[in-house]
Amino acid sequence: MKQSMQSLSCWLTNLLLATAVFLAAAAWLPGFLHMKACVVESSSMEPVIKAGSVIYVSQYGQDEQICPGDIVSFQAGSVMVTHRVVSVNQREGTIITKGDANALCDSVPVSQEAIYGKVRFQIPWIGYLLLR
Repeated sequence: MKQSMQSLSCWLTNLLLATAVFLAAAAWLPGFLHMKACVVESSSMEPVIKAGSVIYVSQYGQDEQICPGDIVSFQAGSVMVTHRVVSVNQREGTIITKGDANALCDSVPVSQEAIYGKVRFQIPWIGYLLLR
């Protein structure tokens, strides 16, 4: 009985340590990869990106263009918004965006200069742990 309690205690300690290392890597590793990690707090991009996910965003490369279908993050006032590009107006330098779960496109076009970058990947649910 005593040995099984020690084994359980060791297993739980290792699990907590592994979780802490994973969360630390999820929060700090993107900086080394020139990415920004953001916690998604709304459901406007569901089901593709669920609330509570952590998204990793990086700037577009020199040879990369913003295209319809890309999921981009941009600053709207004091809030970072992540929505899908619906259309690009090269002449005016603006894009129209829409959250996948929203019925309508965003009412204000976004200037291409306001785009922080493209969502490269996501990790579901861990944002809830990082917010606490």
